[in-house]
Amino acid sequence: MNKLISLEVKRNRLRPYHIVVLICGFILLAFHYFMAAIPFIDPTEADIAMFSSYDFLFNLNHLVSMATFGILGAVMGTRFVIEEYSGAKVILLFSYPISRKKMMGAKLCLVFCYPVAAMLLCGIVTGGMFFFSESLFPLCVDHLTWETIGWAFLFLLCHSLLAGAVALLSIWIGFLKKSIPVTIVTAVITATILCQVLSAAFSFRPVLFILLGVAAILTMVAVRSMFYQVENMEV
Repeated sequence: MNKLISLEVKRNRLRPYHIVVLICGFILLAFHYFMAAIPFIDPTEADIAMFSSYDFLFNLNHLVSMATFGILGAVMGTRFVIEEYSGAKVILLFSYPISRKKMMGAKLCLVFCYPVAAMLLCGIVTGGMFFFSESLFPLCVDHLTWETIGWAFLFLLCHSLLAGAVALLSIWIGFLKKSIPVTIVTAVITATILCQVLSAAFSFRPVLFILLGVAAILTMVAVRSMFYQVENMEV
């Protein structure tokens, strides 16, 4: 499997995605500071207490990151999966002396792991920079504790996995329809729904873990479905 993933990386340049991740990292860091500065920009803001809380700031940043990297993963999937299994390319793909299931598994593993790893890396770097600056020149009136940092990292991990799930579920729908636009639109809709549900339950942490469990089940169904379709695909 590792060799197949390495082959996919060599066949498809990841440099453009690396650049996008770097740009997203800078934007998310700026967004973090902007949200933290709202109480100073507009002291009359009705929800000023929320923007002074580290929990709220990091949850908000994680939601934006999840949507961003989930859509990025779906875009990767259009190139690694949808295009590869459409038209004449699929004939060349099936000519390789490799199991169809293993080939598809390598592609899905890549488009799941990349957005998860990218979001984790961006989250750790931007979060670390924000926490470090807050320890020196705090913008929030909230107290920065190790418990806050621990919860922030746990939520980052959970949202990163959700980003990967958004990517795979969108690729599944796009694969069924053999359509790139459907894949991207599905990613946007799925990410929006998740953000709405999670933002409505900021203070109720179990909702995140419930959604993560549901996403895991749906992702397994999606992967098995794509494996079945590839195994029975005629060219």
